[in-house]
Amino acid sequence: MASSVVVDHSQREMEIKAFHESKAGVKGLVDAGVTKLPSMFIHPPENLLSYSLPEEEDDHLHKIRGLQFPVIDLTGFDSPESRKWVVEEIRSAAESWGFFQLVNHGIPLHVMEGIQRGVRAFHELPQEEKAKWYSRDFARKVNFFSFHGDLSAATPADWRDTLSCKALQDPESFEAIPQICR
Repeated sequence: MASSVVVDHSQREMEIKAFHESKAGVKGLVDAGVTKLPSMFIHPPENLLSYSLPEEEDDHLHKIRGLQFPVIDLTGFDSPESRKWVVEEIRSAAESWGFFQLVNHGIPLHVMEGIQRGVRAFHELPQEEKAKWYSRDFARKVNFFSFHGDLSAATPADWRDTLSCKALQDPESFEAIPQICR
């Protein structure tokens, strides 16, 4: 029999409101020395089922420390036949896994490493500096936020912070990116 968790929605709404008004994000909670996980991040026990990996081996699964996950090769993506296959592989991986690795995409390793350094540096900024970017206005080109989804729903929040940069194609848009990330 599955156990159930009673959610006090008014308490949850106050907790979420306070969390967002702080603009500190999850890292801000950790940096502040939080010792108890806020209830908005706690999943009910029935949602914490153990997950087992598929038994079958697949050519497009990659092993790292025993974990297999989809790896999608973009070689030949410019041909219509390849493109159709790649799109189907991405759809399948997104639906069944929620993530995947792309290889042979043409982005040099030094560029990807630079992006990682910039994003890490952003997350290490003082809370006051990151707060300038904190917003749930998803029409913005760049925003920093922590809670994904409907704030009023009883769904538990993900324990993560996100720096989102929409496609920035013109040179003026590049200025919208936090300086430390450029």
